[in-house]
Amino acid sequence: MNVLRRCPLSGTIVATALALGCGDKAAPPPEGAIVFQLSARHPVAADTGVPFVAADSVVAQGRDTIFLRRVRLVLAELAISPSVANSCEAEEGEEEKPHCVEFEMQPVALELPLGRAVERRATRPAPATDYNLFQAVVHRPDAAMDTAFLAANPEFAGVTIRADGVFSHAGARRDFSYMTDWSERQEIAIDPPVVVAVGESLHVTLRVDVASWFRQADGKALVDPATAGRGGPHEALVRDNIRTSLKVFRDGNGDGLEDAATP
Repeated sequence: MNVLRRCPLSGTIVATALALGCGDKAAPPPEGAIVFQLSARHPVAADTGVPFVAADSVVAQGRDTIFLRRVRLVLAELAISPSVANSCEAEEGEEEKPHCVEFEMQPVALELPLGRAVERRATRPAPATDYNLFQAVVHRPDAAMDTAFLAANPEFAGVTIRADGVFSHAGARRDFSYMTDWSERQEIAIDPPVVVAVGESLHVTLRVDVASWFRQADGKALVDPATAGRGGPHEALVRDNIRTSLKVFRDGNGDGLEDAATP
């Protein structure tokens, strides 16, 4: 049997009643903030393949060199999940758990900051708790649903990722424009989890290591980007490299590298 609890209206009694559960909702958790940053910085110290990488935009290995001029991705539903939820997909009965912190929900064309540490994208209020999962959707624009986006970015009709540059093999150079229509939800584990403290800002960076995209599986040779587009022999290889190039971590000094863990 459901019992309707009546809450008197005097100030003192209302305060007491709220503490006893007469309020509609529990008080929200204390907040801090999350600063979302984007980086293309190549983690040289962690690279066992030992290619030459300069300013995140020049990759050389053996007789091959890739010069990247511009790299853009269409992403949507960018959000970070509290560890207690471990997902940005709401489940029935989990309404009281902290919600994901959302940065960009609509499709946005993100240009990687080649040669720069990070680009600050957004600052959002966030419950003071720990976070262990970052969500991003590699989004293929839809002509019917994304009309405003496509009007501003017509080069992304049917395209999710575009990289423009020059490929050099044994000194012979040619321009390339790598494009793909691959679309997929990415759930990136944050290990160790990052923590928002009450009244403080947490800086997190989504690093897209584009210098690793056009490399063979053994890391010992480069792939001609012209062979990695739709239907090309290296399409699946580069797609897998893009998946593994995504990492999210705490980056308090904004240098595009993961902060050292505190003991």
